[in-house]
Amino acid sequence: MRILRRPLPAAPITETPTLAVTIDRYWCDPHGTHVTGWAHCGGFPVNGLTLATRSGSVATVVLHRPDLPVFFGGNEAMATAGFSAYLPGPPDVELEFLGETGHLAVRCIVPAPRHPLPVVPTDTEGRDWRDAAREAIEAAPPGRVLALGVRTGRAEDDRSLREKFPNREVIGVDIHPGIGVDLVADVHELDLAAGVASAAIVYSGSLLEHVAAPWLVARACATVLVPGGYALHHAPWAWPTHARPNDFWRMSPDGLRQLFTPMLGFEVVETGSSVDVRMQVEPHPFSPDDPRLPLLAFSTTHSAATSWIIARKTTEPPAVTEWPYTGTEVAALAARYPVDGIAVSSD
Repeated sequence: MRILRRPLPAAPITETPTLAVTIDRYWCDPHGTHVTGWAHCGGFPVNGLTLATRSGSVATVVLHRPDLPVFFGGNEAMATAGFSAYLPGPPDVELEFLGETGHLAVRCIVPAPRHPLPVVPTDTEGRDWRDAAREAIEAAPPGRVLALGVRTGRAEDDRSLREKFPNREVIGVDIHPGIGVDLVADVHELDLAAGVASAAIVYSGSLLEHVAAPWLVARACATVLVPGGYALHHAPWAWPTHARPNDFWRMSPDGLRQLFTPMLGFEVVETGSSVDVRMQVEPHPFSPDDPRLPLLAFSTTHSAATSWIIARKTTEPPAVTEWPYTGTEVAALAARYPVDGIAVSSD
């Protein structure tokens, strides 16, 4: 960090204070730069803090930071030392902060971070879906595989899928005929098309977001599986809209647990997620009010792009085709929603 000082005309003082800036949240794109952090001179907040780059300058917004006073001898004034700023315009290699303390203007130049902050934890993905699926395929009882939603435009993709299930017959199922499709059927009624207890494994990749009622598909999966059979599914969680108008759902690992639930005869073996992503809100070119402003934190937080589940059939599912609801159990689950679950923007 390079510190520069620029005194304003005033009565001379014996010591020039130093502006110190810490950045804890940052992102930039071709449209602008967003930064949050805290700044102080000698353990006290500064006045009129602005952010400047070659694109221009903008006044920062004061952020309440109750975590700071403890690091400054209990000085409660430091609770107002936090700041947030969004500066429209192309990114720059340096961020210049300007402020005032007493009769002095203070200036601090900070090199722009080389990547978004905070840094994404390196252990968020957990176990690899492919490894978990391979183990489940090996552990499944003998029998065929029903692979759902596998229609493809290339024969090599179909071959690659079938190779994931060595020494097993693979029946490709899809609502439309095409390469890789052996059975044209609506997966909501998979049990009617394939038969009860007709498969050892039911597999899908990026299918569940496209079905109108995934809970009915989960029940159908339980019905076609033999006892001890495995359901293997992965689906998008944070993913762009696609295949419209039939793109209905996004599913977290916990959401998949609610689909392949013990109420439908499943024991969840394992869930997980993969591929870290950040979300970026685009500015609206036709509006004087930038709609991204309330959502600046999107590009500094991360999420998994996909979720997956491996579940084993342990009991027979209910015969009804409606979603089973047991008020007591579901109410208990709903009560687990965290009291602080309503996010408060840091901006």
